[in-house]
Amino acid sequence: MSTLGRQTLLWMIPVNLLLVAWVWLGRIVFGVGGWFLLIFMLSVVPVLLIAMLVSTILAFTQDGRPRALTPLQAVAQLATWAGLFVLGAFMPDFGDTEDSQLSLLTQVFGYSDSLYDLSFLIALAGAVVAVAAYAVLLGALVFARRPATAPA
Repeated sequence: MSTLGRQTLLWMIPVNLLLVAWVWLGRIVFGVGGWFLLIFMLSVVPVLLIAMLVSTILAFTQDGRPRALTPLQAVAQLATWAGLFVLGAFMPDFGDTEDSQLSLLTQVFGYSDSLYDLSFLIALAGAVVAVAAYAVLLGALVFARRPATAPA
């Protein structure tokens, strides 16, 4: 059993919940809040909650004691978390008024169209990493489950 696999499994529930909230509300930390708060609440957050619930249930119902993730599952889970963190931090937002296009980068360095576009590109890269890593995680949880330990 790897320590990484055990620790990742133990942190799965709280970090999954925290990152769902981060993807939804994380931009507020940087002073960025607009229509995506409502849009994400109705679209992205439910999908993330269901996806994280499925992977958590599959992870905790694997055979073997003590419970742990395989190294592949643990790395895929960590990559999913990293992608979601980047998505929540860099996703730009917009509002009803002029000059309401904001992102982490435009808050730190001042507004420019290129920084706003770069912020969206970084957020998109985070989303792609999260989806790809989640697909690997889900595949590993379904097809590469831990073997049952033989009774002694």
